[in-house]
Amino acid sequence: MLTNLKRRSALLLSISLVCATVALVSPTTAGAVASKVPNAGTTTDPQSAPSAGEVQKACPGSSAAAAGFTDTTSTDVDCIKMFGITQGKTATTYDPSGTISRQDMARYIHRMFVPTGLAAAGLTAVPAFTDIAHVAADGAAAITALASHGITLGTSTTTYSPDDNVTRAQMAAFLNRFASLVKDHANTALTTNVASGHYNYTDITSTTFEEMESIIRLYNLGVMGTCTVTALGTGCDSTYRPTDNITRAEMASMLTNLLNHTNARPAGVSIQSTTANLTVGAVDTLISVRNADFSVKANALVDEFTQLHNDAAGVAAVAPFHSVLGTCTAGVSKSQGGTLCVIDSTDPSTNAYGNVAGTSQTTAAYKTANWWVHTGSSGGQYVDGTTSDTMKLSVAFGAASALANAVTATVTSSATYALATDKSGLDAITDANGINTIAGGSHTFTVTAKTATATSTAKSGYSLKITTATADHLGNVTQSLAYYPMTSGVGSAVASWTTTCPADDSALNTNYVVAIQHKIEMGALLDADGLPTGVTVSPLDDDSTLNWDQTTFGTGVSGAVDGYVGLTCDDETRVHTYGGTHVETLAVSSNNYATTTAGSLATITSTAYDQYGDGIAGVASRFMRRSVSSIGGNTDNNNVAILTSGANGTASLSAVVCAAGASVDARVSKVAWSIHDPTGNYMDAIAETVPAALTAEGTTIYCTSAGTDGAYEALAAATQTTTIVFDLDQAGWTGGTLTCTVANSTAGTSATTAAMAHGFMATVANGSGGALFEGAIEGLANVPAADIASTTSGGTNQTLTIVFPAATGTWTTSCTSTLVESATAVGMTITQGTGTPLTSYDFIDDDLSTNTIITMKKTTGASAAGAASTVRTYYQTWTYDSTDQFGLDAGGDDVATTVLGATEAQFEAENASLTALTTDMTITYRTGALTTGISYFVTGT
Repeated sequence: MLTNLKRRSALLLSISLVCATVALVSPTTAGAVASKVPNAGTTTDPQSAPSAGEVQKACPGSSAAAAGFTDTTSTDVDCIKMFGITQGKTATTYDPSGTISRQDMARYIHRMFVPTGLAAAGLTAVPAFTDIAHVAADGAAAITALASHGITLGTSTTTYSPDDNVTRAQMAAFLNRFASLVKDHANTALTTNVASGHYNYTDITSTTFEEMESIIRLYNLGVMGTCTVTALGTGCDSTYRPTDNITRAEMASMLTNLLNHTNARPAGVSIQSTTANLTVGAVDTLISVRNADFSVKANALVDEFTQLHNDAAGVAAVAPFHSVLGTCTAGVSKSQGGTLCVIDSTDPSTNAYGNVAGTSQTTAAYKTANWWVHTGSSGGQYVDGTTSDTMKLSVAFGAASALANAVTATVTSSATYALATDKSGLDAITDANGINTIAGGSHTFTVTAKTATATSTAKSGYSLKITTATADHLGNVTQSLAYYPMTSGVGSAVASWTTTCPADDSALNTNYVVAIQHKIEMGALLDADGLPTGVTVSPLDDDSTLNWDQTTFGTGVSGAVDGYVGLTCDDETRVHTYGGTHVETLAVSSNNYATTTAGSLATITSTAYDQYGDGIAGVASRFMRRSVSSIGGNTDNNNVAILTSGANGTASLSAVVCAAGASVDARVSKVAWSIHDPTGNYMDAIAETVPAALTAEGTTIYCTSAGTDGAYEALAAATQTTTIVFDLDQAGWTGGTLTCTVANSTAGTSATTAAMAHGFMATVANGSGGALFEGAIEGLANVPAADIASTTSGGTNQTLTIVFPAATGTWTTSCTSTLVESATAVGMTITQGTGTPLTSYDFIDDDLSTNTIITMKKTTGASAAGAASTVRTYYQTWTYDSTDQFGLDAGGDDVATTVLGATEAQFEAENASLTALTTDMTITYRTGALTTGISYFVTGT
């Protein structure tokens, strides 16, 4: 009792110190900001992070299928549904916001007994509860089972109160008692030091001592949801809400997080890493086998095989399985047991807890470590796509195993289209660019600290200090301070907060105005500079003068002054002015549609905004369309319609686009849209624009065709040589004619010569000194005039050589001969050359939602009119997925760093940064049934 009293006194003392801190710096944020994920040791606030989180999962990978409820997509609900812990409120709903009765709580925890290995009954005497007679049999059994283990004590010696709702404090006590009974995968008790465990909750002192200890222990196990940073200086939400009824969604998260610490695993065989794998290095694994009811399956044979795949560019992909048979190839190996990919008596078997250590692999840059496991009877062979009781684990790394410093920063806001009003004349306000916001409205600010290259991973530990000043039209001024830990990821570390304007104090008061100003700095509550350990240079400022010289302010209004951003809250009537400063936009429903016979229906939308950045009705828009053919000519350039915006500020036009033309050259390759304002009484003119990757979607629609299997890259022009070999010398020909057809596959044209008499190789007196044959070919409508070269050679066999010029496309020559020498027909053989038209492949746009890339292919070839070579433009779409390979090539100017074997995320991040739309792409496309199905995409030269 004395020990508990001392411990509780220490907890109360720590809370009183927090309160004292609040009194000293009020209204500065109080309490430690909790991590949103288990602490990896490099957060800005290590005291508040859960100290005993768990890497392994009860539902690893995709083992828990979607629960199928229409009112939630929570993976925590998926997990407890897999284990049968919940069946849902109905067959199709889960009711995530609903409460939980004490009898249902008993059911949930009772269903956790089998997967966690807890005995069906404990040794505690079960009270004779007098109020559970109406409870269904499964509920009564669950209450009895929990009571036998001391997980529930009842609400009195004779009552259980089965219909009362469970509070959050009670749930913590129930789960803590359960956590004290179960063991982890190694049959070790779940231990945390409650006395030294850190916590954030300032509202748990009124709970019972057991409830408070339970809350602290479960928080440090990572079972509890962590607190959330809020806006306007309120800081971290450091309350647990112990007296609130727990919701079904909260319960699902707690149960799943607690199950992760136990020996609960999916039915069948599973494998997972036992470490976080944040950087390259050794990866240890654990294999588990469970029966259909999730109980432990001991002495189960497990066949495991592995592959450390080299993902580097230029290295051929190694298939682990035969493409037809599905059996293992030499691309995989085995370090435990006997025959590769076959279960035999020498394979490892699970221990008494249903687990066995898997093979360790050491990962490296541009490598993917793969593990496959399957179980079954001895002699069972693994066949990919057929073997059922199996699981695969993959751990992949691109170039970066080390973390990078953030060197620049961007500040953005959700006020993309709002205007700004200067209220710097108010006390404590220096920002002249307050974003116009309607009274009661909100905007979100986001600070993104970026690494030098988009494919690096930002170090953890960056945190923002936001000093907020608020002034109103009555002269009232308040100050507050908040800290925001930044979440690190590929290319950046990010933090956001939302600022809300106060509601209008009176509909009759036309003087209402409130200015809210945020000063942005690096800093953390327990770490003054807000930078990771060992980092000294701020991504906001590189010379410690606090002039924000490394920061770009793209908040939708003019640039910030001295690092300030904020809102000007007002209640002025919404307006829009033609020719004024109010924002107007034009957008298309998609940047590409497939070229089809009938075309596709596209939607083109104009939007007019008021001073607050919200849509406004009654604005007229005049839409213009310009269609461009594959050879660059406009097929139309017309005003299409005049429409007026509705209540949301939009006016939408529907139009058919990308209908196939009569010929390749007549085909529309793109349709560009714009707004025309001939009189000043319509929405201001908006010029047509092209997409700039993810930064701007533009108003141009590309008419595309789907890419087909093959290799595609930029090609230099090369001449094409075609030879015709006649089996008799022309000097002896006595009669007959020769007729030849020349086709250009690039231009899609062909033409046929007139019949040439048997003396066609004689020199003709046409002033050119050329041969009749050469002149006949040059005279064709699809051939560039006077550009064909031909030579002849005599001998036993007569050879005619035709040289087509470079950059004129790919040519095919076919001839029909009636040539004879006396009564003998003159045979011939035609050998086509392999000339190359000038070709480029450039990245145009990408769509992350569909994993699609658009490229522009340009070829130079002869025109149908027989004039000089013509540039033809085609747009193609390509799809990719996580099984494909990616690379970045810095050989050109647009890609900064070469990354061989880039990850999908790195590839997408680099493409998203491209704005020039002249970046070369190289594509090897493999999607057919007889291919590997693994394509290779390289952005750069």
